[in-house]
Amino acid sequence: MDSRPTINDLLRLLIGAVPGDAFNMYAQRDPRLDLPDAPAIRQANLRHYLETHAQARIALIGEAAGYRGCRFSGVPFLSEAQMLALGDPAYRPSSRRGDYDEVSAQRVQAVIGGRDDVICWNAVPWHPHKPGQPLSNRRPTIAEQDLGTEMLRDFLAWKQPTLVIALGRIAEDALGALGVPAHCVRHPARSGQRAFQAALTELLARSSPGARAASSKGRNSATQSL
Repeated sequence: MDSRPTINDLLRLLIGAVPGDAFNMYAQRDPRLDLPDAPAIRQANLRHYLETHAQARIALIGEAAGYRGCRFSGVPFLSEAQMLALGDPAYRPSSRRGDYDEVSAQRVQAVIGGRDDVICWNAVPWHPHKPGQPLSNRRPTIAEQDLGTEMLRDFLAWKQPTLVIALGRIAEDALGALGVPAHCVRHPARSGQRAFQAALTELLARSSPGARAASSKGRNSATQSL
């Protein structure tokens, strides 16, 4: 019997979490910014994303949900503007504005856009913001990071990736606390676009089926020549 968490388990845990002063966009709404059914929209968006990436074996782990991206889309490194551009009717914006966009999401999607073998998650899957400033980002507290690490453990248990890439120090620390080997890349919001994309592209290229086949062929040839 498979004892791994299911998508339903992940959503239930996300919705039920009380992440300190961070905003739980899967359970809460701000009437000034959100549509009336915004939490349900974000839950549905994330469910669709997880279901369509169920076979992915490469996991990109970010730091926390940002207000221009996952806060309103419900999907890590995918903004409302990008969802609209995809033309997938299963994705819906949850904000009153309806078209928030995010630099980090743009930079990540410029590398992985269209790939269903790569899935994204955040070490803190809720939105930490400055007091009284819902449209802002801040560094997650230790308590928020600890709670996020528990969620990350469940996500990894569900996904069981063969390659994990940490985007930023918070993600690196969370994976280290879980004893999960990971390649580390600077967070896309904190490094030059070209440098970030080059580093991520190189890691993904090394994990591609063609690259693994070439590596295996080279090892076999070397063995045969001994």
